[in-house]
Amino acid sequence: MQLVSGSMLWSNINKVPCMYPYLKEDINCEVLVLGGGITGAITAYYFTEAGINTTLVEKNIIGYSSTRASTAILQYEIDIDLVGLSAMIGESEAVKAFKITEKGLDDMQNIINNLEDNCDFTLKECLYYTDNPSDVNYLNKEFKFRKENGFKVEFLDKKQAKELFSFPIEGGIFSKSGGGYIDPYRLTHALISKSIYRGLNAYENTEITSIYPNNDYVILETSNNFVIKAKKVIIATGYDAREYFDKKVVDLYRTFTIVTKPVKDFTGWHNTCLIRDNKNPYTYLRITGDNRIIIGGEDEKIGKENSKMSNLIKKDPLCQMKYDILENKLRTCFPNIKDIEIEYKFNGIFGITKDGLPNIGEYNLMPNCYFSLNYGSNGILYSIIGGQLLRDLYLGNRREELNLFRLDR
Repeated sequence: MQLVSGSMLWSNINKVPCMYPYLKEDINCEVLVLGGGITGAITAYYFTEAGINTTLVEKNIIGYSSTRASTAILQYEIDIDLVGLSAMIGESEAVKAFKITEKGLDDMQNIINNLEDNCDFTLKECLYYTDNPSDVNYLNKEFKFRKENGFKVEFLDKKQAKELFSFPIEGGIFSKSGGGYIDPYRLTHALISKSIYRGLNAYENTEITSIYPNNDYVILETSNNFVIKAKKVIIATGYDAREYFDKKVVDLYRTFTIVTKPVKDFTGWHNTCLIRDNKNPYTYLRITGDNRIIIGGEDEKIGKENSKMSNLIKKDPLCQMKYDILENKLRTCFPNIKDIEIEYKFNGIFGITKDGLPNIGEYNLMPNCYFSLNYGSNGILYSIIGGQLLRDLYLGNRREELNLFRLDR
């Protein structure tokens, strides 16, 4: 499966800050984190913060798989809106999920305060809108539901929206807080750097080929025939983790992204807030710290492992068609931004669970293994939630939030 393809922003504008060793001996550790992307890095951060002897291994280069194709939009909103999620899991649980994700933004700020690099972390307002008149009543219902449950939201009607944005909006929910963006590649390395300072052992180019869990510990073997013995293993390998389950835990899609060169002004884009429409698939926009515009969407569902979409190559005409659609949307939305010039184009695989929530916790067929599988558009905030919940679980505090994200739900 081709996880990412194209010319990716984060790995082009950032140099590789550190090269990590590969494992070349047998080792023992208390906790082993599998996966050197953003989820693994956040998990290692929380475990080492608690003084737990932790090792992290990545089969490729740290931060070079799905992480570098992330648009790194941070929002309390999840892929399924509050009304829709309430219909699936109940109102109280849905509100709890939104509140936990909202808290993740505060937790991200706390993390950044403890790192040497702010990783371009910036808090932003959020716009969730429709350009379809027939969807306005539903969106108004969603707004009232959020308002009643304490979220800081305003409803924009067509007239109000026209004064703030240069594209057609029939109605929108404007969230005054609950959004932000970050550079995920810099964040991954900053987290690992901090964790190494606390005692983390990190290895890249170290592929785990076999896992043997039992009731006392877990034995793992690498492709170079070295052995790792761990008290607990945390599997944070994203889409690769599907192999451990006998049922489908996530639907996979390929999403497409383009990034401009830095632009001089953002006429027609109120406060350069995060933007997302209510279509399926939806289109989303953010800016970067150096004033680039990122627009993504045009998702296509992945078929089987050997399908064209699963292994889409960079030169496939479909890629350029998707990039052209996104560029046209961008120029149509912001006709007064005159210096739009596309610099990066890439695509990557992402997943959505049936309820839009992550899979975090234990799996009864693999004793002494925890999973932190944070699929969906909120993967980074979900990773923060997962890191905290699994740390507490390891320390003997099974928090009730784990029921929301359990693997067998």
